Amino acid sequence: MKNLIVSVLLLLKPVLLYSQVDTLWTANVLSENFRSKEIKTKADSLVADLSSASAYLTKDSRFILKQYSPGSVVTSSFGGASSEQSRVLWDGIDISSMASGVLDLSLVPASMLSSSALYNGINGGAIAPMGSVGALNLTATIPKGRGTSTLFSASSIGDRGFFGHSWGNIGTVRYQSSLRSTLGTNNYPYTIGNLSGTLNGNSFNDLTYLQSFQGKLSRWNWQSTLWYTQSEKDNSGSVLTPNYINHLEDEMLRFKYALRNRSNQWQVYLSREWQAYTDTNSSWIIQDTNRYSQATLQYSYRKEYQELFLTANYFSADGSNRDAHAFLPHALYNLRLSKKDKVVLKGAGYQNNAHVGAHYVRTTSRGDFQNQFALGTYYRLPTLNELYWNPGGNPDLDAERSYGMKYSLRRKGNLRLNLTSDQLYYDKMIQWTPGASGNWSPQNYYSVYTSSTTMTLARNWVKFNANMNLTHQYSRVLTTMNNDPAIVGKSLIYRPVLQAVYTSEFKLTRGTLQLRGFYTGLRHTLRDNSAVGEISAQYWCALAYILSGANNRWNLLLQVDNVFNNERQYYQYFPMPGRSYLINLKLNSKR
Repeated sequence: MKNLIVSVLLLLKPVLLYSQVDTLWTANVLSENFRSKEIKTKADSLVADLSSASAYLTKDSRFILKQYSPGSVVTSSFGGASSEQSRVLWDGIDISSMASGVLDLSLVPASMLSSSALYNGINGGAIAPMGSVGALNLTATIPKGRGTSTLFSASSIGDRGFFGHSWGNIGTVRYQSSLRSTLGTNNYPYTIGNLSGTLNGNSFNDLTYLQSFQGKLSRWNWQSTLWYTQSEKDNSGSVLTPNYINHLEDEMLRFKYALRNRSNQWQVYLSREWQAYTDTNSSWIIQDTNRYSQATLQYSYRKEYQELFLTANYFSADGSNRDAHAFLPHALYNLRLSKKDKVVLKGAGYQNNAHVGAHYVRTTSRGDFQNQFALGTYYRLPTLNELYWNPGGNPDLDAERSYGMKYSLRRKGNLRLNLTSDQLYYDKMIQWTPGASGNWSPQNYYSVYTSSTTMTLARNWVKFNANMNLTHQYSRVLTTMNNDPAIVGKSLIYRPVLQAVYTSEFKLTRGTLQLRGFYTGLRHTLRDNSAVGEISAQYWCALAYILSGANNRWNLLLQVDNVFNNERQYYQYFPMPGRSYLINLKLNSKR
């Protein structure tokens, strides 16, 4: 790892010595029509720096987050899909693990989320190189001017956090440096039905370092970013198995370099991950040590009416349970046919097969209303684990294929409305199933229909703002490989039928008060949708008070989470905390 860091710094050195600043750098952006902007409150702005992406995104019902306890690994799905079908990008480059297919959102700083980071539903399938529905596009934007900010955080369940951020100029080169450190013991009382006690053994500590530079070399604008994360997470299992500890150590180094001249841009992305996992929550102890690598070269050409992306990816995964390599070339072409019509074409070569997708969008406007209709066909490529896990990998897997359509309605003005609805049919959906040898193996097992509808309403008054976002999901297994009557006709697991978040913000004479309520509907945790595996609907709310002083040189957030001490859980017998308290203090330099 030290050799890799030294190599990256040597690569940066000549560029830093011979460059001029360019404050007009823009991140990799596709059409605005693909995006739904978030509504950010004062409290959101204050916690965005220190918060993880997973904690921050709980305010948006479109993100279906899954985790065992605070501080544990967090994955998310968008639009009724699984976590593997949705992807996480960094300025257009897919950085989701090609080994597992997911990215732990608890290790992603919320500061890398722009207000329009989400491509929801089939819009994500249109741009993601390897996914079929939903994409989250991260970016490391350098703030304007120069300054520093420091943030401290503490909670009543043992969480502690620190965030330091500085930005400005070194000669003619723009820079930013940030360090984020969080840790927690997560010892808290719980109640689930007739079960009660204190949850132990879920400690964690995470470290994130981000360093960016940008400038100008001759006629070329450039930006380089080094992103390092280190994490250790313990999980004691459910309340039924509190004496077993799963321990995960993860270390990740990512580097991205972009060079742009007018309509042309080159990006190089390199990553290396070291991961060690020990599982004692079984009849046998599983120890897994793995290394994952990715090297990506992307060329993009942008004009007002067209965008072309040519990407070459190389992946490798080795360690205890696999030794696999894959090369994946990918092309994406975005063409505006007219003021109202647009088409996206994409294709990939993978495992000696070619895969193609197409996406058509038509947008019309009338007064304050904008309508958008989209349809297309998409693919999700198997991960290296699904193909080559030992034992159980299936090298004969086909890519998943999906067909979808989307309708969106947007109203501008004082009362803002955003409505989107995605309808998708999946063929050859991959599912891990028990094999004849007793080992689980992935199969092209399902044909599935899913529907996901999201509505957002927002209204602003002089001293009061309110918004609500609501997501309804419907899924049905149409057929399985063996037409299992226990599964056919049933809902996909872990997807709540209804999820909603309500936020209201009151501007007081001194400070701001925010109330946020959360609702998650019934979820099935067993494939046959048995009542034994149901998690009932749950509701909780958080109350926050925000205060600023000294010309915004300091900001204070006091928050009560789960105000009414309601029972809640993401998985059966994995309780989340009851009422807890949080304090954030942010200090800003004079800009």
